Amino acid sequence: MITSSTALCRDLTGERTRRDGEPGAWDRIRNMTAAEDQHREARGSRLHPSAAPLRGAALAAGLLVSACAPETGDSLRLEVVRTLARDLAEELEALAVLADDETVAVEGALRAADVANLAACAVPEFLEAGVPQAVAAAHLAAGAVRALYALAEADVKDAHGQHEQNLLRDARGAVWRTQLAVRQVDEFMETG
Repeated sequence: MITSSTALCRDLTGERTRRDGEPGAWDRIRNMTAAEDQHREARGSRLHPSAAPLRGAALAAGLLVSACAPETGDSLRLEVVRTLARDLAEELEALAVLADDETVAVEGALRAADVANLAACAVPEFLEAGVPQAVAAAHLAAGAVRALYALAEADVKDAHGQHEQNLLRDARGAVWRTQLAVRQVDEFMETG
């Protein structure tokens, strides 16, 4: 029988099952990503540069999901964090497959910033066992945001249209939010 923590959290290899033992949505998305990569390789096309940081951000969200095991803190609050992190991981994986236009890097940066902020807000809720994974998730998501910002900036640096300027503004906002989240996590670790 599958235990509650195993059924609700995916492990670091990306495997997640539902309560009934059937593969969850994450497994289907992972398979689609691999199939999409194989299809691109067969056509001779390469992955967009934002695919790697998007997957890194998805891994950060997965790390946060893993940190939310029932024995790591207030189970009701952590269930909400786990659900939000799982949804963000799925969105980031989907964006990694679509990573072929300028808006994907910015959308990914915004979602990765959400992962970092979610981790920073949740760190005080964890007991000692879950804190290192939540802190690691915040830092990994922050790195992904910085990488995605650099890629987004390179994509639209010469464009002077209002849409492009709004994209850069959104990406800068994601960087700022992530810096705040990392600072919050670091301060918690110093005082905790």
